[in-house]
Amino acid sequence: MPPNSILSDDKPICVSDSFHFSSFYWRDSSASLAGMGGGTDRSGEDDSITGAGIVVSSKGGRLSRSSSIGSEVDSFDHVPTEQPVLKPLTVANPDRVKLKFYSNVLGDNSTFIHYGKWDGLDTEQPGAYGRASEAMTDYMYRLSMGLLPHRAEASDFRYVDLGSGTGASANHLVAKHGLTISSATCINVCHEQNITAMERASELNISDKVNVVDASFDETKCPSNHFDLAFSQDAFIHAISKERAYAEAYRVTKPGGAFVFCDLICGNDPDLTVQELAQFAEKNRINDWLNPNQIIRTCSDVGWADVAFTDLSTDLRISFQLMLKKVTFVLEHGDTGTSSSRVLLMNYRDSICRRITQIERGVFKWGVFHARKPVCMDMAVKPPVPFVKTNHLIIDTNKESDELRKAEMEKNIVVVDILKRMSKETIDALPSTVELLITMSAGLDHIDLDACKAKGIVVKNSGRDAITSHVVQYCLSFIIIGLRDALNQLSVPFPSSGWNLNWNCEGKPLTSSTIAIIGLGFISKCLVEEIRKIAPDARIIYNTRTRDVDFESKHNMEYVADVKELASLCDVLVPMCALNKQTEHLISKEVIAQLKPHAGLINMSRGKVVDTDALTEALETKAIKYAILDTTYPEPLPIEHPLWNLDNCFIFPHYATNTMAVREALVSEIEPIIADHYGLGHSDERRKAEEKALRYDLAVAHRLTAKYGMDMLVWNHISARHRNGCLITPGRKMWGKITPDDLVYSSTNVTADVIHDAVYSARPDIKAVIHLHTPAATAISCLEEGFQPITQDGAYFYGKVATYDWDGLSDDSSEGPLIASAIKSVEGCNTLLMHNHGFVCFGPSVRHAWVLAYYFEKCCEIQLRVMQSGGKLRRPRKAVMVKAAEDSYLPEFAPGVCEWEALCEEITFD
Repeated sequence: MPPNSILSDDKPICVSDSFHFSSFYWRDSSASLAGMGGGTDRSGEDDSITGAGIVVSSKGGRLSRSSSIGSEVDSFDHVPTEQPVLKPLTVANPDRVKLKFYSNVLGDNSTFIHYGKWDGLDTEQPGAYGRASEAMTDYMYRLSMGLLPHRAEASDFRYVDLGSGTGASANHLVAKHGLTISSATCINVCHEQNITAMERASELNISDKVNVVDASFDETKCPSNHFDLAFSQDAFIHAISKERAYAEAYRVTKPGGAFVFCDLICGNDPDLTVQELAQFAEKNRINDWLNPNQIIRTCSDVGWADVAFTDLSTDLRISFQLMLKKVTFVLEHGDTGTSSSRVLLMNYRDSICRRITQIERGVFKWGVFHARKPVCMDMAVKPPVPFVKTNHLIIDTNKESDELRKAEMEKNIVVVDILKRMSKETIDALPSTVELLITMSAGLDHIDLDACKAKGIVVKNSGRDAITSHVVQYCLSFIIIGLRDALNQLSVPFPSSGWNLNWNCEGKPLTSSTIAIIGLGFISKCLVEEIRKIAPDARIIYNTRTRDVDFESKHNMEYVADVKELASLCDVLVPMCALNKQTEHLISKEVIAQLKPHAGLINMSRGKVVDTDALTEALETKAIKYAILDTTYPEPLPIEHPLWNLDNCFIFPHYATNTMAVREALVSEIEPIIADHYGLGHSDERRKAEEKALRYDLAVAHRLTAKYGMDMLVWNHISARHRNGCLITPGRKMWGKITPDDLVYSSTNVTADVIHDAVYSARPDIKAVIHLHTPAATAISCLEEGFQPITQDGAYFYGKVATYDWDGLSDDSSEGPLIASAIKSVEGCNTLLMHNHGFVCFGPSVRHAWVLAYYFEKCCEIQLRVMQSGGKLRRPRKAVMVKAAEDSYLPEFAPGVCEWEALCEEITFD
């Protein structure tokens, strides 16, 4: 619809807006509302235009506080007295009328009418305002995911949009990030806007994830501690009380969650007077008109932490400048109808000019606020060393001196030690807000894990690495000492005749011994690795509930399914399993009876894993040579117990981890565990390691492309999803020289952005994309018949190649939806053949995508050679290709599984 068509006789000629106060003006009160909803003549009501041109209603009051029309301005400051006074009408569907007005003036036809983020956008392009609004939503979502890195790849992310308006933001984000966002709840008081939101969600087929609620953002009726993110765009300006709105956002957000919102706010330029700012707020009917510092303080007062503000007023000015340009175009080139219509539009234009001036003077600002909800920790036991907290997002309830405030705190984390038994009854009695239980121990047998799971509580161990290191060193020393019979040499006198080669040589070296380990958890694996460092030829046999073939093969171990058989084969038996119902008295009388007379037992698990009575009998009768016990059952062992008096039993006081280093680690690691669980900072070493590995794979992929002649100088691109964006080719660098540090988060290549964004948008499950112009594939892209899977390697692509008609250089963002549509048209698509252009391969990892690209180019080479031969083509049977395609994606044969490790060995980084 051309811009001037909004001025036809049966449509509104303008909208008067004072940020949140809006009415619709018509040429006369009997005008038809065909296609826009019915109307009622209110000419008899006490509505008037003040001398300043602002609509005031003695009966209507303020509009709905949830209206999120971002581009509202007070339009008419000086209506000439000789012009007829145009009175507002009550419209059956006012928000849709307003939407239509804005979308037609701006030429966007979009439900995105928030203010926009203009980075890299051309205001001359059709639909620019809508795209800028969408870009602002994306910017805020990226900011949110940056605050919540631990949730960036979750599949159960929930967020609430407070004052959601037409639901454009929620629908856009759910459609784009459907694999992460499981639920978006739209809170909005305007029923008509909510209908629009639900209709759009239905069109996008995401109604199951978008929940639209008729409610106010300061009284949402949502459950407490429910959402990962509280989100809002240009809505809180309508709040009667900012404090109440921010407090409600705090209530519904999970501990550790984020609060991200943009809004129009009061300026704080020192040259402005309090009276001028107050007059502006009064004129525009704004309640609780706060500046950035006041908003930060208000957020902090209701509990939010790390509150920060980013000023985006420059983008706001661009939005108003575009409005001004559009209205000026209508005035200069459109049919404005009557003189009164033209005067109204002229005043609308003048009002926008004043808004731009006010932005420049700092009368009001626009920007984004973001904050985090702190978490509360209860130290339920006395720590072995003082707990020192450095992260202010963690609140230690034990340090709160105000008892009333302490009682009101909702505990989220409970810290215990091995002496604190967490039975089902104890766990069930914990507050519903507790979601993390940290134990300062390696073992978990003092905790009812089933009860924790049923209540949704995550259990973590602190000090794990320190405990592991100490236990492994301690256990390895006992293995060596036991094999060498060293403990039996304590207090043995030196031979009176002097030392000689024939004296006391009953011991056995580790290198020629057989060590049997029961259990293959983290500590056991570390023990095996340490043994292999000093005794690569020692025989290691093991038994565990879940066999680990890969670890077994890597470390030359032997799996023995029966524990009794395991005992019969070893020189030393080392139980290292957890204590549970299945492992209680696992080392039974029958198992001990299988040990050879020269064999020993070293118990590094819980005492109850070993049958104490059976062990006592075996030691007393010398059925086995020795036992070294770091734990016993019962513990402590009664002083009269016979084990104390046996010279072949060596009992230690549960001493494996008794060092200050372990004690300090038990306490110092509590904070990093909390920070990792809630994403409360940059201490997450795991995510850093993930990024490092991803950069390495991407750099290898670039160099492999060059090595195998598949590159095109500095052009083409490879990317991989990471957090809320992607790492991508840097550009302007030869691929054979690209290093892990060269990969960037934002490409300077517009084509790359268009193509890669389209793939990720179409397939949220995709984690890596490679776009190339290789000779054979590009040649195939120029053929009418396109790609033909005619070989075994072609099975990777059977029924999985989509095509796209090249429409010139891919530098127009409008091409993205077309590319996405082409990919969606082929179920399970892994390759897009772009006619007369090149191709794109994509998959769940860099290695998968690159190996697919390699095989696709090879298949295209074979197809061209077959065509060049002139012979009659023999195609494989459909049934054969269908089966081969299925087999190609079996876990052991999927692209990159077998090839990538060998390919990485081909690449080195200086």
